[in-house]
Amino acid sequence: MNGYLALCYHYIRPAANDPFPRILGTREDIFREHIQALQEKFRIISLAEAINFSYGNMNRDEEKPGLLFTFDDGLSDHYRAARILAEYGIKAVFFIPTCILTDGLPINPIVIHYSLAHYGINEFLRAYRSALENYKINVNDFNVNYRPETDNYQKKIYEIKSIFKYKLSYADSRRVLLFVYKNLFVKDFLEAMEIMHLTSGQIKAMLAMGHSLGTHSHSHPSVSGVNLSQADLEKEMLFPKEYLEQTFQHCIETFSYPYGEERDYSSAAEFIKQSKAYKLAFTTDKLFNTKNTPPLELGRYSGQSADNSEKVVDNLQAMIQYHA
Repeated sequence: MNGYLALCYHYIRPAANDPFPRILGTREDIFREHIQALQEKFRIISLAEAINFSYGNMNRDEEKPGLLFTFDDGLSDHYRAARILAEYGIKAVFFIPTCILTDGLPINPIVIHYSLAHYGINEFLRAYRSALENYKINVNDFNVNYRPETDNYQKKIYEIKSIFKYKLSYADSRRVLLFVYKNLFVKDFLEAMEIMHLTSGQIKAMLAMGHSLGTHSHSHPSVSGVNLSQADLEKEMLFPKEYLEQTFQHCIETFSYPYGEERDYSSAAEFIKQSKAYKLAFTTDKLFNTKNTPPLELGRYSGQSADNSEKVVDNLQAMIQYHA
């Protein structure tokens, strides 16, 4: 069939002795099983092949469907993933949010993940309310309460994440979470950035392994889900390309939309199209990418932490069958 799939990973956790066991991710040993199963069912392609497919004469009419490995968020875990993939001769694309390099600060979702994993919901919410009060944001407008004996844990986390993604303003969401980061997590973990995100040295080593970089905005807002000014859009979507190219001497031609759902990328796709900054942009829509798929609205399967190798293969094959 003429097309390819893209697979998106986030956390790749240690197989044993994880210092943050409540972080949801794919364990290293399970990740190896994924790779082995995927190599049997798919032909692993590189970013260059994906670009050539959209803009060149390359066709994907082969016995095995194509598959591109991608990683979002510039996580420290990705250095581990890059080394494992290199063992299998696989070249992946790592989408980097540039605030981790220019500002030495984590992106919003990762502050939430690590803080909730280490401290739990109620301690996180105490720091959150302190931040609202500190910045004179009406606590009642954005308050969240959690009662462990009655509330659903996962639903409450979803509620918290939704506030930062869509309810608080772009600026308020960022400064509130950085307040939580500095007044909660950093107090106990001075090496917080090394725990959470990649360093420049690790990124250079990953490039030397043959992997590629793309951008994932500057600070990870929902670039269509919140009202960004023209200046904010340029900072979030154009500045990262310029910075990564200058810093790593690496051509940046791809972007992945933070969060990746349609409400997160709809207007942003038009902005990228007009700017002509990128050749490809990836969503998290479950699409089999064909010649008819808009290059700035490509689909990906974003795996779940509980996915074993059989589940990943089945879900990817279901995406092909749905297209057919």
